[in-house]
Amino acid sequence: MYPFWDLINLSTVSAGLALIGAAGIIMLKKPIDKVIMLALLEAGLIGMIVAAKYLDVAMAGAIFDPISTIILLIAITKINDIREKKPNPRGKIHCLMFMYGSTPDAYSLLLGA
Repeated sequence: MYPFWDLINLSTVSAGLALIGAAGIIMLKKPIDKVIMLALLEAGLIGMIVAAKYLDVAMAGAIFDPISTIILLIAITKINDIREKKPNPRGKIHCLMFMYGSTPDAYSLLLGA
C-alpha cells in the first residue's frame, strides 16, 4: 500500500548517511566540521557492513572508529597550535635580501652566524 516505506531499511539509510558524510567532507572547509562529517560517513559504513552481515568486521570498526577520531582531533588541535605560534620566516628572508641583495652577508645574517 505504501511503497515508499519499503525503501526505508538499513541498507538505504546507511548508504544515505555515507553519501551525506562524503559530500560534507568534500564541501566543508573547517577541519572540525570535516570530523563531524567523517563521523556520519563512519556510521553509514558500519551500517552497510552490518547489513551485509559481517558483524565481526562491524564490531572491529565500531571499536576503532572512535579511537581514530580522537587521534584525528588531537592532530588537528596540535596543527592549529603550531600554525598560530609559528613566526613567518619568509618576511625575514625577503627583508634581508632587499637590504643586502644575494651576498654572503645576507646569508650569514639569516643563519645567525
